[in-house]
Order: sequence, then C-alpha cells, then structure tokens
Amino acid sequence: MIKTFKILRPYLRGETRTLLFGILALIFVDGFQLLIPRVIKRAIDALSFGKATTGLLLKLAGIILLLTVGIVISRFFWRYLIIGMSRRMEKRLRRAFYQHLQTLSPKWYTQNKIGDLMALATNDLEAVRMMVGIGMVASFDAVFLMVMSLVMMILISLKLTLYVIIPLPILSVVVAIFGKILNIRFRQVQESFAALTDRVREVVSGIRVIKSYSRQDYETARFKDLSADYVRKNMRMIIIGGMFDPFISLVVGTSFALVILLGGRGVILARISMGDLAAFTSYLGLLIWPMIAIGWVINLYQRGRASLDRIMEVFAAKPDIGDAPDAVELTDVRGKIEFRNLTFRYSDDLPPQLVDINLLINPGEIVGITGRTGSGKTTLVSLIPRLYDPPPGTVFVDDVDVRKIKLSSLRKNIGYVPQDTFLFSATIMENIKFGDPTIPDEVAVEAAKIAQLEKDIKDFPDGFNTVIGERGVMLSGGQKQRLTIARAIVLDPPILILDDALSAVDTETENAILERLLEIRRGRTTIIVSHRVSALQNCDRVIVLERGRIIEQGTHQQLLDRKGFYYELYQMQKIQSELD
Repeated sequence: MIKTFKILRPYLRGETRTLLFGILALIFVDGFQLLIPRVIKRAIDALSFGKATTGLLLKLAGIILLLTVGIVISRFFWRYLIIGMSRRMEKRLRRAFYQHLQTLSPKWYTQNKIGDLMALATNDLEAVRMMVGIGMVASFDAVFLMVMSLVMMILISLKLTLYVIIPLPILSVVVAIFGKILNIRFRQVQESFAALTDRVREVVSGIRVIKSYSRQDYETARFKDLSADYVRKNMRMIIIGGMFDPFISLVVGTSFALVILLGGRGVILARISMGDLAAFTSYLGLLIWPMIAIGWVINLYQRGRASLDRIMEVFAAKPDIGDAPDAVELTDVRGKIEFRNLTFRYSDDLPPQLVDINLLINPGEIVGITGRTGSGKTTLVSLIPRLYDPPPGTVFVDDVDVRKIKLSSLRKNIGYVPQDTFLFSATIMENIKFGDPTIPDEVAVEAAKIAQLEKDIKDFPDGFNTVIGERGVMLSGGQKQRLTIARAIVLDPPILILDDALSAVDTETENAILERLLEIRRGRTTIIVSHRVSALQNCDRVIVLERGRIIEQGTHQQLLDRKGFYYELYQMQKIQSELD
C-alpha cells in the first residue's frame, strides 16, 4: 500500500493539511462512539443496583445525545475533507493522463484501442479514487476502531476478550487469499469492460456503414457476446465477494455467541456486572464494522491497485517523437524544405515506403506531388511536421534538421490538411478558429470564402454558429474537406501542406479554391498532394512518385512534353473527364 501511495504522491500534493484534519475528524467520530458504551454501562449498573435516579438518567441521556451530535458533525467534516481530497486527486490524475495521451505518437494509437483508453479514463480512475478516498478512510477507521475497541474490551474482561478474538487469525488468512484472487478477477473485468466500450464506440461511429450493409443483427450478436463475457467475469468476481462477506458474518456471529455464553456465565457468577456485559457487547458491535471493513478495504484496494497498474502502463509509454535536448526554436521561417538521401520505413520489419529521396523546395515555391495510390505521397509530407520521425539528417526546414527543432515551434509554422478530415462537435466558426481562437471572425469568414465554403454556410440555419455534430456528421465529404482547408489557411502559416485535401470536391470547385489559394500563397511555401493532374497544373513544380522514389519532376508543361508517367496519367484523366 505504501508503494501505491508513493505513485500517487504527485497527485496528492498540497493535500496534507486536508488529510490531517479529515483524520482528526474521523478520530473524533470513533472517540465519541467509544464513549457511548461507557455511558450505557453506567446507566445499566445504576439500574441493576437500584441506584438510578431520574436526574442521573436525564444526565446520562443528555451525554449520549451530545456524543451523537458530535458524531454527526465530525462525520460530515471527515467526509467533506477526505472525499473532497480524493476528488481533487482524481482531477489531477485525469488531467495528467489526458495530457500524457496528447504526447504519444500516432504509432502508439494504432496499437491501442480507444475503448480501452476510455475505460481507463472513467472506470479505472473511479476505482483509484475510491481506493484513495473511502478506502484510506475505511482502513484507518478499521484499525483505529478495532484497536481501541479491543482495549476497552480488555479493560472489562481480558479472559472474555481472548475468547472473542480466537477467529481473527483465520480471518486474516482468508483475506490474504481472497485479495489475490480478487485483484486478478477485477483486472479481467476492466479489460472486458474496455472491449465492450470500444465495440460500442466503433458501432456508433460506423452506424451508417452497418445500416448500409444491413449488418445490424450481426453487430447485435457480437455485442451480445461481449456483454455476456463482461457479465460472466463480473459474476466470477461477485462469487469471491459473495463468499467473503458471509464468512465475515460467520466470524462475527461466532464471537457474539461466545460473548453470550461466557459473558452471561460471568454475570451469573458475579465476575462482571450487567453493565459490563452490555458495554462489552456494544464494543463487540463496534468491532463488526472493522471486521467487515477489512474485506471491503481489501476489495477497494485490489480494484484500485489493478486499475492504477493499468493507468501506469499508459504513463510508462514514452512518446516516439519528442524534443531533442538541444532542440531549437524556428524564427523568421522562410519555408525552405529539403530532403537529403531520405529512405524511410515505418518499422524495421516492413519494406521502405520512401527510397533515396533528394528534393529541395525553395522558400515561397508552390510544389505539387502526385503518383499512384501507395507511392509514398502522404508518407513524404507527414515527415515534415514529424508526424512520423525521419532518420536523422534527412529532412530539413530552413537548413535545420527537423529532429533538432522543437515540435511546438515546427508544427505551429506548418499548416497541415490530412487526407482523413477530422472535425470537432462544435460550431463551424469554432472549427475554423481551432488553431487560434483569438483570430477575428472576419478573418475566419475570409478563409471560408477562399475555401469556397461561404455559400454552403449561408444555407445553414445558424450560419457560422451552426453546430456540425460529432466528426462533422452534418456536413458532406466535400464540405468537411473545405472546412479543414479553411482551418489551415486562416493561420496563414509559412508552410502549407494539402494532402489530397480536395479529393471529395468537384473539379469546378477545386479550380476555384486553388485559384484563390495560389493567389494568397504567393511567396509562401505550399505543397499540394493530389492524384488529380488538374489540381497541379498551376504549381511551380510537380514531383512524381512511384514506389517510394521520385521518377519525374518539372513544371506541368515540361512533364507533358517528356511523355512519361505524368503524361500517361494526364491522358487517362483527360479521357475519363470527357467520358464523365
């Protein structure tokens, strides 16, 4: 347990005073509870020996009432302080978890399911909070109340106390065994919950595809199997809890039976008074909570520890892409990009995606990149903002190796529009201004005009304030692409990369966008990746890739005159356009 709280120490920083006051309030609760049996003993002894008076009984009743009020007030404060502390710890841990997730590379996300991460951010964090808050209180309360109750019982009768605690060693052994099993089974439950969550997320995201292929029954059956597995693993964990609690009740019942048998005999033989027996029984009643709490605390701890281990596995994941110790800031970016003898593969066991790339893009140049599907176009441009890390000394911006530039500095100077559009469930205006919310609205509106989106926006009921739903579900494919283009160009970055960002746009709209784009981007480096030759004909230079290699480069007209691959691609698309 000490090791667990060492791990959580950074998230509990500043809570020492709150914790101490909370424990102090808890001690007051236990102290008042321990005094009440003494008052009851005095009242019963006074009644048994004929010494009770109305005044004495009123006095003792008043004391019990005051102690009860003290318990109520103290209990409120310990709950407010300690549970509040656990909530703040949860908030810090969740924030750190969220921040860490944002540092991890795309490669890591391809190897980890979103549903698993959602389970960690919800169920697992809740289990950790319960362990730190209620679990810590229950463990302290159980130990303190057990020790003090035993002390009070010993003061009444050492012999009777020794008989009562006989079952406790057996309980300790059972707790240790059950705790290990519970840890394993709770981890299995959390993993099953993660799989269930991931399936729900995937089905909801792909509901249109599922309906299009009439696969509702199939998906329902798959979900039923996952749900049944989750219930089955929960039931296996419940069996352990179901066996554990009754066992504690058996121990408690046995102890009460011994008190009645042996304590009652002591009263008959005048070894203890009736008040002593009543007080002893009350203290034994106070022992019930600690004995039950042992199982509960073990349960909470094992759940919390299993969840914390799962969370720490994510924290242990180091980002593949980060700042070098000597990383520098980019200042006064000119937009020069150079690839030197670049050969790149995604992993050592895969063939290279790019082979011996040597390419210089001058500041302010507008360069087009084309080639067949899988030729390496996206891979090439994704290395510039280090979405994937190129080998050292192969990719340069303004003559500085991108691996030696601070990531934040590199990426804020690059506007990147990927093939796969991603929009947030917010308004159109908020999506356009995502890179910098302080941008004036009129600048965002102008960016929408350049992206040929303004006419579409006018048709929406709330214009730029229209909420577009999750991942922009209310927009067409072309509208999504144009919105992501507006989001990039509104920042007016020194380097702009459009990675097949007009594939869902018709040719007429594409030409209108490119015409405006080339007009405003003159003097600023722009890279346009496209499989359409029509999108590249006004570029300063066109690069043609085939199987990860540069096979041609030149202006649109120069490449046509050579009658090579680019020429063939142009002719094929021209024929297709005429047929359409």
